Amino acid sequence: MVTQAKLCKDNIELAYAYIHNSRSNKAIVISSGRVESYLKYKELMFDLYQHGYSLYILDHRGQGLSSRTTKNPHQGHIDTFQTYIDDLNNFVEQVVKPNDHEDLYLVGHSMGGTIGTLYMSQNPTTFKAAVFSAPMYGIQLPFNRALVRSLASLLNTYSPLKEPNYIIGGKDYNITDFADNELTNSQERYQQILMIYRENKDIQLGSPTNNWLLEALDAADKATQAAAVSIKPILVLQATDDTIVDNNAQDRAENNLCQLKRINNSRHEIFMETDEVRNQALTSLTGFFEQHA
Repeated sequence: MVTQAKLCKDNIELAYAYIHNSRSNKAIVISSGRVESYLKYKELMFDLYQHGYSLYILDHRGQGLSSRTTKNPHQGHIDTFQTYIDDLNNFVEQVVKPNDHEDLYLVGHSMGGTIGTLYMSQNPTTFKAAVFSAPMYGIQLPFNRALVRSLASLLNTYSPLKEPNYIIGGKDYNITDFADNELTNSQERYQQILMIYRENKDIQLGSPTNNWLLEALDAADKATQAAAVSIKPILVLQATDDTIVDNNAQDRAENNLCQLKRINNSRHEIFMETDEVRNQALTSLTGFFEQHA
């Protein structure tokens, strides 16, 4: 089922989808990455449904089919990262928990992994375990982090009375050819992604704003620290060929309860990869949740 509702106090409409599986009482909540929509997750949701899970997925505010928060609908923007976490909490409390699932798990990708990790640190009793695909515990930057942060702070125009602005070189949604993409080695799945965005123009999103970047840098640091001291089991699926997020930050989060599984020959979109790579990740995910049932 797909729906859109006001789940937060500021009247922002958040789009979400869910599928109830009558064969079991276990469920997975999915926290998607930046620029993503639940429309992109149909294949993964189908696979997890076949493994006996009910599925819930939220389009984060400012992207997907949820309300935009800027005049330019292509800007990837957030006021504070805590807003994402609060939205996820409202979604879990109002949509997921009323169905009284016996076992509840969390899956997050990239930015969704950051949000999910910070949610778990604030709400440690909700989920039995989590799997994060290429979580944004750090961002691969073009130059020194301190300089990037300084420039973003200097150029940031966002305030309660002013519209935000793109990062340096930022632009509206545009198509990247497969040969130049940093997301996947699977041409077939990459073309499927492009088709989804071509047929659903409302979900198209461009570069992030300076304010998003500042918030993301801080949130990534906090998520790394939170994962490293998590009291609930976390599995990090690390894409060895990732050029989007910083794998070194994921390495720093590894401990007894935060395990790391390196997925070889994978770019950032592990669950949109070639079948061989994707199947390895899917098996790791389902096996980890079964281990913590």
